[in-house]
Amino acid sequence: MTELEALVILGSIPYVGSIKARQLIYTYGSAMATLEAESAEIKELPGFGTKIADSWGNWNKDKRWRRSWDLAQTHEIAIIPYTDPRYPKKLLEISDHPLLLYVRGELKPIDQKAIAVVGTRQASIYGLELAEHLSGDLASHEYTIISGLARGIDTAAHKGALSQGRTLAVIGSGLAAIYPRENIPLAEEIAQNGAIISEFPMDTPPDRPNFPRRNRIVSGMSLGVLLIEAPLKSGAMITMEKANEQKRDLFALPGRVDNPNYAGNHQLIKSGKAQLIENAYDIAGHYEDLFGGQTIPKKMTTQVILDKEEEELLSKLPNNEINIEEMVVLTKLPIKKINILLMSLLLKKAIKEFPGKVYKKTLCSR
Repeated sequence: MTELEALVILGSIPYVGSIKARQLIYTYGSAMATLEAESAEIKELPGFGTKIADSWGNWNKDKRWRRSWDLAQTHEIAIIPYTDPRYPKKLLEISDHPLLLYVRGELKPIDQKAIAVVGTRQASIYGLELAEHLSGDLASHEYTIISGLARGIDTAAHKGALSQGRTLAVIGSGLAAIYPRENIPLAEEIAQNGAIISEFPMDTPPDRPNFPRRNRIVSGMSLGVLLIEAPLKSGAMITMEKANEQKRDLFALPGRVDNPNYAGNHQLIKSGKAQLIENAYDIAGHYEDLFGGQTIPKKMTTQVILDKEEEELLSKLPNNEINIEEMVVLTKLPIKKINILLMSLLLKKAIKEFPGKVYKKTLCSR
């Protein structure tokens, strides 16, 4: 048995979390020596007791750890213990950092310059667009974007980051049980341009208690956490709470005051826990001294040449989403005329079209 195999076994023993595992390693000198300890001896250690002692030594019969080990070898997954130089240094700062990480892809020193981007699975068009846009801007200036591969904001953040640079996905299941399944192709792409990370054994299914544990890693690996959109009770708000406990910087986008999906954002901003941000520059500017003054330009605009009628229609449109029927009421123009102008504006990328014939001015339009 190697020390790494012993760490995998130790991490699979019921009721032994990462903190207790490190206590045992400190007491006995190594994971291998720890596994040789008698259950009666383990029972007498402060904070351990009968539950752990009763399952101690069963790893010889329980081969789940061996299955996880073999799967990792088969799929070329790196198993990185907390003692390994590749282990994220920021993560070592939190008290309950994982004993080991399963990693598909590659962790790089540049990943220490990381921002986590989080939010609700049930996101608005506005939230999805901002998540993708801000993540792309930050990634283009060598910030690694970290998120959780979930539907909604996480997915948009990963996609935005991939368009410009690196991203890391921390998941709440094993790497052989990617969740949600529709994001398997996205996970493949992330593995080629960053890494997929889990602390759970390879075939661990997605389970509700796993996700709060996952969230502490998302925030723990980051300099700061950006909340795009989240109601008061949500996994994203748990991540923000973890980030606050870990003394990470908190950032939040403002949203509509009558939209409960932004209640979490507004609470954090009003309480002073999170800094209100409007663009990627606000975050990059926060770290200006830390990274030698390289920030993102405040105005990242694309020149769009519009004729007079296009300009007039665009100027009348609100910043939020709008459908054609609402445009007719707002502009007093015939629907046929609006359709012609919309087609031209779409071709010039001055607006975006979303399912249901819903339109929104692009972030770079005038």
